[in-house]
Order: sequence, then structure tokens, then C-alpha cells
Amino acid sequence: MNPASLTINKRFFASFLTTLLCILGLYGYFALGKLEDPAFTVKTAAVVTLYPGASAEEVETRVTDVLERKFQEMGLLWKLRSVSRPGQSMVFVELIETTTGEELPQQWDLLRRKVADVKLELPLEAQISVVIDEFSEVYGMLFAVTGDGIPARELNHYAEIFQRDLKSVDGVNKVILQGQLQRSIYVEVSEADLAKYNLTPVQLFDQLQSQNLVSHPGQMTLGAERIRLAQTDTLDSVNAVENLILRAGIGSLDESRIRLGDVAKVYETDSPTPLSMSRFNGDRAITVAVNPRDGINVVAIGESLKQAIADFEAKVPQGVKVETIVFQPDEVQKSVNNFTGNLISAVLIVVAVLWIFMGWRSAGIVGMSLMITLLLTLVYMLIAKIDLHRVSVGAFILALGMLVDNAIVITDLFIAKLRQQIERTQAAVDSVKETAVPLLAATLIAIASTMPVLWSQTAAAEFAIDLVKIMASSLMLSWIIAITITPLMCWKFFKLSDNADAVPAWQLKAKSVIATIIIHRFKALAVIAAGLALTGILITKVTVNFMPSSDRAITFVDYWLPQGGDIQQTAADMAKIEDWLLQQPEVESIASFIGGGAPRFTVTYEPEPNDPAYGQILVNLQHFEQIPELRRRGNAFLKAQFPHADPRFRPLKLATVDKFNIEARFSGPDPVVLRQLSEQAKTIMAAHPNLQYIRDDWRQPSKVLVPQFNQEQARLAGVTRNDVNLALSRATDGLLVANIYDGDDRLPVLVRQPDSERNDFSNLLTLPVTPLLGPTSVPMGQVVDGFELGFEEGQIWRRNRLRTMSVQADVEGMFASQARQEIAEQIEAIELPTGYQFEWGGEFYEEQRTVIDILTQLPKSGIIMLILMVAMFNGLKQPMVIVLTIPLAMMGVVPMLLIADMPYGFMALVGLISLTGMIIKNGVVLMDQINLELAKGRSPFDALVESAVNRTLAISMAALTTVLGMIPLWWDPLFGPMAATIIGGLTVATFLTLLIMPVIYAVLYRVQNQEQADA
Repeated sequence: MNPASLTINKRFFASFLTTLLCILGLYGYFALGKLEDPAFTVKTAAVVTLYPGASAEEVETRVTDVLERKFQEMGLLWKLRSVSRPGQSMVFVELIETTTGEELPQQWDLLRRKVADVKLELPLEAQISVVIDEFSEVYGMLFAVTGDGIPARELNHYAEIFQRDLKSVDGVNKVILQGQLQRSIYVEVSEADLAKYNLTPVQLFDQLQSQNLVSHPGQMTLGAERIRLAQTDTLDSVNAVENLILRAGIGSLDESRIRLGDVAKVYETDSPTPLSMSRFNGDRAITVAVNPRDGINVVAIGESLKQAIADFEAKVPQGVKVETIVFQPDEVQKSVNNFTGNLISAVLIVVAVLWIFMGWRSAGIVGMSLMITLLLTLVYMLIAKIDLHRVSVGAFILALGMLVDNAIVITDLFIAKLRQQIERTQAAVDSVKETAVPLLAATLIAIASTMPVLWSQTAAAEFAIDLVKIMASSLMLSWIIAITITPLMCWKFFKLSDNADAVPAWQLKAKSVIATIIIHRFKALAVIAAGLALTGILITKVTVNFMPSSDRAITFVDYWLPQGGDIQQTAADMAKIEDWLLQQPEVESIASFIGGGAPRFTVTYEPEPNDPAYGQILVNLQHFEQIPELRRRGNAFLKAQFPHADPRFRPLKLATVDKFNIEARFSGPDPVVLRQLSEQAKTIMAAHPNLQYIRDDWRQPSKVLVPQFNQEQARLAGVTRNDVNLALSRATDGLLVANIYDGDDRLPVLVRQPDSERNDFSNLLTLPVTPLLGPTSVPMGQVVDGFELGFEEGQIWRRNRLRTMSVQADVEGMFASQARQEIAEQIEAIELPTGYQFEWGGEFYEEQRTVIDILTQLPKSGIIMLILMVAMFNGLKQPMVIVLTIPLAMMGVVPMLLIADMPYGFMALVGLISLTGMIIKNGVVLMDQINLELAKGRSPFDALVESAVNRTLAISMAALTTVLGMIPLWWDPLFGPMAATIIGGLTVATFLTLLIMPVIYAVLYRVQNQEQADA
């Protein structure tokens, strides 16, 4: 049965069901999860292994390489990245991009099994490898717990209370702390005091360790019961350590008992070398990061978090405060409100255009069809679990013109039927009968045109995948509504007498223009050819920018001391930067993270690995537009004040995680050669006026003191290398001998020498070294010939098991693609020795991967569209006519991008792909009308003219509504280039399709002019 006939006959049920679904769509708007940007799966895990005492090269060869060889057995492995540092290996395992989110847990379990399998191949001194597979977890809410005058121990305690409070909030998945100050217990004792009591360092270590060991004393049988024997109390406080009774002079006649506090200074203090530190607006703080559950409405959880903060501050002492660093609910609300406002504006523009050109009844029917389609799409999003965010709402705006296209065609044809005095029901039935299949084919073609983005597996494509899903579903729903509800509304609101007027005057003029162009077809094609040639010249002037920076009012300051820098010096230098930033009028607040980066608060931000020489400041500004000026002034300040370091302002990325705009990667076996190659690249980059922050990721070699161990003398003295290492530990950071627990807090107990004997290079050779089994110590100079100051690699980066040094730079004043292009020839001309490789990284790497991946999907999409057109027209000639109109869009795209001064990037590419579908859809509608006119017995010439005129309104209205609906997106940094692409391309392509497609048809089919036909 004809769908229009069915809905008219069952109009009450059709109206009832439509109303019910629309109500469900309204519910969906409020029930859907709300995010600022779409989430995409991070297919990366890290494996961290500690190997204390080893150099970076030893870590690389003994740990990193062993792990990487094992990980290469994983079937879904894409690439390996690793960094080896003194005492630490970190391997990043990245899976192929076709890996789904459902497969990740299984793959990470496999990774853990690989780690377990390779355990016996690692050095005995290496600690257990830890698999971190939580890279995709985003902590969208960051808070700072501060306390003016509150001791560090108490501040830690209050932060833990706040953490527990937040975990109880509905919708919270995980809460972590960062920047807690680590407390330690130090036992400071000199060699002279130990000798006075006839006590050796080894005896002291043994007694401290044995007193705190947890062991199982067994169970006793008493009658019918088995009763567990509890162990004696272990050390649990600094007082317990201080009052520990030691045996002195063990095995001698002078053996005695002494109190540890009588021979050593025992005290608790903050660790001088914490793993990380946090500050807020320059004050000490502990960062609290909140990760919401998947699919949760982040805006709703925001109110609960605010209440939890208020409740917490009410129960803690005055001075303890919770400051907000990043609050995702506010950003999400602002983003959704902004795009919802843009959507409403676009809908109003569409309805206004329809009202002006089609009259209020037609505008009302098409507008209602549009609203029903949008609401039903919300129902689909609810079922498909697609959240509301800038991309999903932007998809509605992008699809608006195409969504009204089907309804316009049906409404326009219904009116035409009424003009022919056909009864309303029959007019509705005939309108659907004549257009349902062509509109379905056109809709499927429009959907097929966007499939390359859906099929692409890159992160950038995944970022935009919801756009394609929503466009495809809404287009399909618009066709269903157009053949069911739209004819029902036409039947209801149009009367036979309402449209019995004459043919509009504009149609008569249009016929004359189109006829003239067809007659002079070769001149018209010559003009088009000239226009395409000019476009080809102009396209070289279009700049390229793969993805813009985020429009959030956030920027970062990254700070690197020379490799091997002390965390306290990093903190001191960053305090100066904090003071400067707080004096800037546009800065609202700053949060500092010393020893590492901020928690991952957005999916496009990847924290730096922990490094005491690194710090980061997250800067919140009043407005996004203030960032360039702050960066300009900040760069001058940083260069003047910190010439010894590598400070850098960097933006927050929108859809990629690359940390530098430009990256030139050199791979090969020898670090010396790699540094030579990178220095050549740095010199080339430094000569470019728009490149800044030029560096390499291996950074400077680190200083190292190497004891020259005398094997022969050591053997005579009974001293081992380990004895020397223990003595050096006591003379520097301290030797860890035990851990005690104060509630949940773990406090390491370290033995070291007093300040007067510690960290003094001149005293190293006189340092006593006690053999593990010997009763007396010997001077360090007796077993060590001296200490040699040298240099070693502080970190070794590898990619796919090849040592890789990346030369990095940011771009100021132009797009990265343009700057890279200007230096590419020189960089690529660097002579590479045998066994060395070069490739580009940074934005270019991501751009190439994404574009190539999408382009490889285009043939599949093209085949589907061709099959649909051939099936519809039962031949190749008519599809060829339609396809030949596609290049006409470039005559509008290129000039529009140049006029708007917008770059061509990923979203512009998505817009161009969508534009192809729009043009083909228009061509299918026009070609179908040509066939209808021919079927009526018109001559080919008259059929071309009549078809172009009869479909002018429907095609023009669809194009005009799309173009004007894109205007609200014009100023959005992400969608702006897409808007410009579609506005320019669709405007020109629609105009030329109506004029030139009949010309191409006339040429291919050798259609005679009217005068020739009459003759």
C-alpha cells in the first residue's frame, strides 16, 4: 500500500504514534549524556618497570628491549613507543585502530600475560612491571585542596576525606589524588657514633628491618579449636622507631642494649624529593581529580559535586578550601547551550526562508516535518547511546538542508498536483508514488557519501564519527517522514482552491534563461572549463590546518630544566612563572603540577611522564581570544628569565594529542649519529622566522659520577660493589631499610649520615665502607680509585624498537602545514647514513594518516553511490551526467575559503565529502524529473528546460536552507571551515547544476535545439 494512503486512512493512529515518538525525543534531549566534545577510544596502555640503579642504556637493553620483543607477539599491536630513563622503563603499547572498545579489556589481559611470561627474562633487581591501561579515563573535574597554614600531614588527611566524599556522589566512577607530600622518617647517624657503641651499619639495618617484618607465627590447637597466634607489634610511629632497643657489640664481651634515639637523630619530615607536587595560585595544594561514569549526564553530576564541596568545607577547619581548576559540567553546559542555540537559530532561518519563498503553509508543513525528524533522531541517539556534544549537535545543523529536502519535494509536488485540479488524497498518493524511490535513492546516496568517515579508523575520524551516524540516521528518518507524515499534513492543510493560480512569472523567465544556455552549450562549457582552470590556480593559495586548537580559555606552560634537574629547583623556577602569570589581568587562576603533568582532564590531552626536571602550569583565562596575546608577552618573559631551561606555552588541542606542531623523527642505532642529524634539523628550523621552542625529545645528556671500583683492593678488603653502593646511599638520599604504617599512610624509614657528612663531594673518598660480613669499615678511597664526572643519556626514546630522536618545534604566525612545507625540502635533504631512517611526526603525521585512510575508503563509497544510480536509471550515461557536476563545487569552495581566510582541514574535508552527496542528491532529483518529462512525451530539449524549472524551487530551497543554516557555525573554530566549504560549494554547485547539468545532458545525448527539432 502507498505510505501516503496508509497514513491518511489511519491518520489518528499516525498522529498518535508521531506525537508519542516526539515526546520520547523531548525526553531524550534531557536524558542523553552531555559532553563538551565526543569521546574516542584511546587504544594505548603503558608498562612501567623500575630497575633501580641502572643507567638509561642498561634499562633499555635489559628491560625495555626484552619487553618490546615479547609485546610484538600481540596480534593487534600497531606500534610500540618507549622511553628508558635511569632506573625506569616505560613502554607504550598502541593497538591497531580497528580495535573496538569491547576488545580492549581482552587485549590488556593478554598484555598482562605477556608481562608475566617475560618476568624471568628480566634482571633479578628489576621490580614487577605494572600495566597501566587507564589512558582513556578522563578526569574532567579537577579540584585543588588548599590550606593556609595547615601542616602537610593534615592537608593530606583532609584531601583523603574529600576524596571519600566525592566517591559517594552518584555518577562518579573514580577519584584520584595528585601532589600529596610524601612523609619520611630519617635515621641520621654518623660512622663515629656507630663505632662508639660498637655497632656497624649492617647491624643497624638488620635490626630495623627485622623489627618491622610481618610474618606468620602460626596457629595453636586448644581442644577442638585452632587459634591464630598474632605477631608482636611492628613499628608504627616515629617515636616507636626512636625508642627501638638495639643490640650493640654483638658477639663480643661488651655486648649491650642501647636506644636508637641515643645513637641517632630520628625525625619525621616531608620528603625532599617527592614524586610530584601541586600548587594553586602559587599556594601548596593537593589535586583531586574526578572521573565520571560513562554515559552520565555530566551537567547533572556537576550540581551534586558542588553540594559535596559545600558539605566538605562546612566540616573542615577554617582555612581548608576547595578551589576549582577544571569543571567539565560548566564547559559542557556552555558548549551544549551554544550549539543548541546555533541549532535553534538554524531552524528558524530555515523556516523563515521557506516562508518567504514557499508561503506560510508550505513553510509550516516542511518546518513540522523537520522538527519531527529532529525529535526522532534524538530517540535514535538515546537507543544508540550517542551523547549530546558539539559534534552531534553540529551534525543536526549540517544536515538541516538535506532534512527538509525530501519534505520540500513532496510538498512542492503536492501543490503542483493541486494546480492540476487533482483531488487531495490522490495528489498525496501520486506525489509519494512518483518520488518515493528517487528520494530514497538520493537519500541513500547522500548517506553513502559520508561513509568514508564512518569506515575510517583514525582518532580524528573517530572524533567525527557521531556526525556521520546522526546525519545518516536523520536523513533516513527524513525520508520516512516525507513519505508518511508530510503528505498527511499536506492533505490536512491544503485545499484544492488554494493553489489554482497560474504558473509563476519567475518560471517563464527561468525557462528562457535555461533554453538559451542549452542552445549555446559549448560556450557555457568553455566558461565552466575556464572557471575550473582558475580554481586550480587558486587552490594553491588555500592554507591547510588539520585541526584547530580548542576554544576553551585554557593554555599551558610547560617547563623543562636540563635533564637530571632537581624537583626543588623546578618548583622554585616555576614559582617565578606563577608570580608573573598572577600579575596578568586576563589570568583567572593557575594550577601548577611539578614533577609531571596535570591529570588527563580531556581526551585530547596526554600528560607528560613523571620527571623531576619537568613542571606544567594550567592557566585559566577569562576568554579564549586572550591566549595569543598572553603567549606573546609570556614568551618574551620566559626567554629573558630562564635562558638555562626550555619553557614553552602550548595550546589545548581539540581532536589530536600531538604535543608539537612539527616533528622530524630520525631513527637509528647510534645516539651520537642521531644527535648529529637532529642538530642539522634544528639549525634548519632555527632559520625559519615562524618556528619556536625548537628542541629534541632526548634532551641534553645528564651528568653522572662514576666510582672507579678497584676490584683487587676490594677483594682484599672483603668489600663488594653492593657495599660501596650502600655506603653511597647513606651519604646521599638515604638507604631505605623499612616501611612503617600510620593508618593508611606508608612512611619509608631511611638511614643516612648527618648533614655535615652528606652530599659533600670532597668527603666521598673518606666515606667509610662496611663489608656485609666484615666487622670493620674501610675508607672509600681504599676500594675506589676516584670518581669520574661524565655524561650519559638521560632518556632514550624508541619507536617500534628503533632508537628515535624527534626534533620538535611549534609554529607562530602561520599554520603548521605551511611552515613544514617551507622547511621540508631542506630537512628531507639531510644525508642519512646506512641504517638510519627519517619520517615526519606531529600534525603532519596525524593529517596524513587520517586523510589517506579516508581517501582509501572513497572508492567503496563511490561504488555504492554508482550502484544506486545505475539501479535507478538503468544505465551509465545518466549517472555520468550527474557525476560530472561534482567538480563544479570546487568553484565555490576554493574562493570561499580564500575570502573567509579559513584553512582547509579535517572538518573541511568532511564537509567536502558531505557536499558530494548533496550535489549527487540534487542531480538525482533533477535527472528523475527529466525522465518523467520524457515519459510524458516531451521532446528532449523541452524535457531539459521543464525539468530544470520544475525542480528549481525544491533544489534551491534545499540548498538555500542548508547554506543559511550553516551560518551559525561560521564562527566556530571546529566547524567554521566546514561551514565555509559547504556554503561556498553548495551555492555555486546548486546554481550551476540547474544550468549546466542540462547542458552536459544535451552534449552527451546530442539533444537538438528546439529550432532544429522543429525543422
